[in-house]
Amino acid sequence: MGPQKQLALGILLALGASASALASSDIDDCTWGSPGCYLATPPVIAIHADTRDNLLRLLGDRKGLYPLRQPMPTDITRSRDVFFGVHHDDVPPTAATEASTLAATLRQQMNALGIASDNTLPPALLRLIAEGGDAQTAPAVDDAGNDGETRFVSQNNESLSAFFAALLEDNSLTAPQRQALATARIAASESSQTEEAINALAFPENSSAAGFRTYLQATNSFYAGDYAAAEPLFTSLTKSTQPWLAETASYMLMRNALNASSENANGEYGDFDVAKIDKPHAEQARSAAEGYLKQWPQGRYAASTQGMLRRIDWYLQQWDSLAARYEKALSAAASGDALVTLINESDNKLLSKDVSWGGDAFVSAPNASLMTFIAALRWMRESPCRENTPCIDKAWLESHKAEFDNNQRGALWNYLNLQLAYSSQDYATVVSGITPAKTLAEHDILAFSEQVLYGDALMAQKTWPEAQSHWLRLLDLSRDAEQQQLLQAKLAATLVASDKVDEIFAAKSRVTNLRFRSLVLKTKASRPLLLAQAENGPNSEERTIALHTLLMRDLTAGNYADWLQDKKLIAAVTPPVTDEAFADVDLKIFNWQGSDETSRYTCAALEKTVTALSKTPTDGHALNCLGEFFRTTQASVSLGGERGGNDALDNATAMKALPGVPQRLAAYQQVINNPKAEPEDKSYALYRAVMCYAPSGYNDCGGDDVEKSVRKAWFQQLKSRYPGSVWANELKYYW
Repeated sequence: MGPQKQLALGILLALGASASALASSDIDDCTWGSPGCYLATPPVIAIHADTRDNLLRLLGDRKGLYPLRQPMPTDITRSRDVFFGVHHDDVPPTAATEASTLAATLRQQMNALGIASDNTLPPALLRLIAEGGDAQTAPAVDDAGNDGETRFVSQNNESLSAFFAALLEDNSLTAPQRQALATARIAASESSQTEEAINALAFPENSSAAGFRTYLQATNSFYAGDYAAAEPLFTSLTKSTQPWLAETASYMLMRNALNASSENANGEYGDFDVAKIDKPHAEQARSAAEGYLKQWPQGRYAASTQGMLRRIDWYLQQWDSLAARYEKALSAAASGDALVTLINESDNKLLSKDVSWGGDAFVSAPNASLMTFIAALRWMRESPCRENTPCIDKAWLESHKAEFDNNQRGALWNYLNLQLAYSSQDYATVVSGITPAKTLAEHDILAFSEQVLYGDALMAQKTWPEAQSHWLRLLDLSRDAEQQQLLQAKLAATLVASDKVDEIFAAKSRVTNLRFRSLVLKTKASRPLLLAQAENGPNSEERTIALHTLLMRDLTAGNYADWLQDKKLIAAVTPPVTDEAFADVDLKIFNWQGSDETSRYTCAALEKTVTALSKTPTDGHALNCLGEFFRTTQASVSLGGERGGNDALDNATAMKALPGVPQRLAAYQQVINNPKAEPEDKSYALYRAVMCYAPSGYNDCGGDDVEKSVRKAWFQQLKSRYPGSVWANELKYYW
């Protein structure tokens, strides 16, 4: 879990909200793991990275699995969309292939059982099956990732199909017996009517059909929450000679006990409260699960049972065992989706359980050094250390060294030491503890993270030439597209900090990411550099950004003659950039044709206004009209398309006042204070100056604020010196 969400959830938990409700809330970003919600942190293992990001990057990189990575555009020099922050891109829905396949299987099974055309089936069931949806409409939850009572977990299409398959595979059953049993299974709904219908099924004693009837009686009780009645029925089937019944009943004994354990685990507001679990029943579930796995280690329910053992550990709050199970399961995850699901579960149930559920935090477990590593990184964020959580300091690391060594995780322990030194601002230890790489192995994010930490330490020491060389060397060594972007951001930050901004835009520059280049152009580029990039930038996008920035700086700095000359470069930007992604730098805005017919203050086109100002910079009417251009078009240099998610470059380009941002209030004040200004222009400037504060009382025109008494004086000046004017009549209040 990330630091920001952790804080937000912590505050809400302190206010008494339920943990289970908050666990799925989306406070300030997209839901981790959802489609289109890409990893928001740089591709390194770090203290302030989300615990889930750290775990996914560490395991995914090793396995060659890269779910949730932001996609790279075809041409990074033309896109500002690659950054290390919250993404939530729309992604096309995936085809429901799995559901369609299951629906097709169900239809085939129903045909074979002779019930597909039976009009007695509920229409909703037939429709849902035809659409590939759930035939069973119970509130099913998956085995591993949900928190409530799991009574209905097997009330779904998969279990329905499995039951049908078992009927079809049993050659001792007659066709009428199969059809009767299948119909009863479809109708299973925990009701008394269902129970009566199942009990009415007449089959020979000790036959397979009778065994299946007993199974339906047991499952109906199970779904009804009558676990005491279900248990002996499932138990009676565990010795059945019918293989499916024996295995499934053994598995269901575990589920039955598990549900019994959580039957009364409800919080004050109906939420799930793990502290209220009935532990004897949970222990009974563990015994049943272990018994199942002993008899069927590769059985059809083996994976589900392993997931249930994690749930049982969670119920029993046996954190060391749970950590070890997660470590084993994560190592075995074979797909990106499986990894994401398991990481979400492990974070919710273990790594961030203090945030998700309250109570004590997880810090370490003796046989789970990977979990300990991720948790230790999280707790290194705390300064000062929390009262009920051990400080992750040198002594703590030394006390856990043997565990990491025994679990063959010594490299993780070394990395924790380096991170501890860096967070303690002991940059010399970081630099001396890491050897600059001559090669970078693929799928070794820990090694890459060490190299980045080394470069960060050089930057912290302000040894800029060494840092620049280091980033350039890593850019040569890394073959990973996402790593390349991080290294570009680091290199750009180093060049900005060492007053080498021009090198970012030099021929053969390694900084090619348009977002990074755009951010530097808007904040740190000199006029000559902006002019050069507007004329000779590598593409229309960069030329557009440079020229828009240049023209806005000309206007806001009062360089009117320069603006008239620079505006001619618009014709050089071909093809024109009209994409919505570049709306903030649309050059067409400078073709403003002046006030429209409805306006009561007439302005000429922008070019004519600027021409007037180039001759008379104090021209009151032209100054007001320039203000009208800014007000009606909202033209400005904005960092909305670039700021955030740029690693060190965000800090390197931070500015108190961004050049190119209009300050209309100052221009109105200039007209107000000009004794030669015409009454029409002065009255309009007074009106607009007061309106800068309407209606909030805050200045939205840019420029230095003035006291309310000054605004009152402007209001009174307008009323007293220009009575009867359009603007005196218009203005009713001051703010």
